[in-house]
Amino acid sequence: MTNHRFPKLYSYLGNNQFMSLAGNLAASGLGIISVSLLFRALPIREIGVWVFFITVVGLADSFRAGFLTTALIRACSGATPDRAREVTGSAWAIALGITGALGLLSLSAWLAVGRTADAETALLLRWFGVVLVATLPYFMASCVLQAEMRFDRILYIRLLSQGLFVLSIGVMMLTGTASLEKVVYCYVGASVVTSVMVLVLGWARLGSLSRRSGACIRELAEFGKYSVGSYVGSTMLRSSDSFVIKFMLGPAPLAVYNLAGRFMEIIEIPLRSFVATAMPALSAAYNQNRLGEVAHLLRKNAGMLTWAFVPATLGAWLLADLLIYVIGGAKYGDTEAANLLRMGMALAIIYPIDRFVGVTLDVLNQPRLNLYKVLLMLVVNVVGDVTALTIWPNIYGVALASLPTGIAGFTFGYLHLRRHLPLSLKSIMATGWDEGRALLARFLGKLVPAAASSKPR
Repeated sequence: MTNHRFPKLYSYLGNNQFMSLAGNLAASGLGIISVSLLFRALPIREIGVWVFFITVVGLADSFRAGFLTTALIRACSGATPDRAREVTGSAWAIALGITGALGLLSLSAWLAVGRTADAETALLLRWFGVVLVATLPYFMASCVLQAEMRFDRILYIRLLSQGLFVLSIGVMMLTGTASLEKVVYCYVGASVVTSVMVLVLGWARLGSLSRRSGACIRELAEFGKYSVGSYVGSTMLRSSDSFVIKFMLGPAPLAVYNLAGRFMEIIEIPLRSFVATAMPALSAAYNQNRLGEVAHLLRKNAGMLTWAFVPATLGAWLLADLLIYVIGGAKYGDTEAANLLRMGMALAIIYPIDRFVGVTLDVLNQPRLNLYKVLLMLVVNVVGDVTALTIWPNIYGVALASLPTGIAGFTFGYLHLRRHLPLSLKSIMATGWDEGRALLARFLGKLVPAAASSKPR
């Protein structure tokens, strides 16, 4: 069977929305597989150390991403080729500066205390800067390709980086050589191979570095000083639970909590996909002063995702025990992981509107408000975590603290965005329902004729 029998269907599946979803689905799917393998290959305590390591690395990476991702996409969307090269080159200059500074900070800390630190801290200081350097080229390539809306290439990058990591872990398990140190080797190796590939293919646009300008660097930095706070704050918000659990309860409970959290990828897959494809469109509409279109895009994407999350949330709630068994194995069957998953999924229903409110505040050149929103949620979450664990030293307390955190951020962002755009929860849900039905009808309309035309006559 050839693609020519399904021209309309293949055209539909090849659009940006589908390619972005496929990229996030592939990355998250491989990420879940890698976690499943790691939970089986390493002792619970070492899993806790790995979670702590990857959490801190992710926090540093969010600082780099926060300074650049939104600023680059916002400046490049609808720009001329010369302007796009200037923005990309200036972003590369900022990225090199941030990576170099963090790497030197890590090296200095390792030379000062690395040899006398505990195992978790020593592992972090030894590899922190190496990981940031290894991931820089493919991080920049992903930012540039998102601005260019080349989600097919982003899919290839994610498949390679995550696929190599999963393959490496599988080989270690088959040979019985798995260890925490070797897991880090595999992670760094997969990142280096992926970065070399994007540099050779020219996807990272490293050559544009010569087109940088001081004015553009200052422009990106001016926007980035707010958006970086939102990115870092969001990552700290996700990571604060891990830090509090690690220091108040220890690595083993952290492993259990992280296992439940991995299934929130069910929510993050479509959420990241819709945000990735909507951000360039939202930015282009705002840059061309089409505020009505900005409001419609927000209502459409946030509304469709909210409706889609209803059955996903119910499914995860009913199948929580089975999902935990599949990803973590029998040794996690009697832990709190399944109930933690249920509690997390119950709150997830407000995520689509909350995420698109934050993105739209950035697009409307209001990153300051988005920063305040994230900081508010961070404060509420940390205070809630510490209070809950002090009164009730169990990881259920951390999960319960997420409820006031989510409500506080949702309310703050929604009320402030309404001052800039005509929005209501009713209009978001109504638009999402109508657009979702229309999207499904178009898909079925292309699928049925394509299937009928493939039958022999």
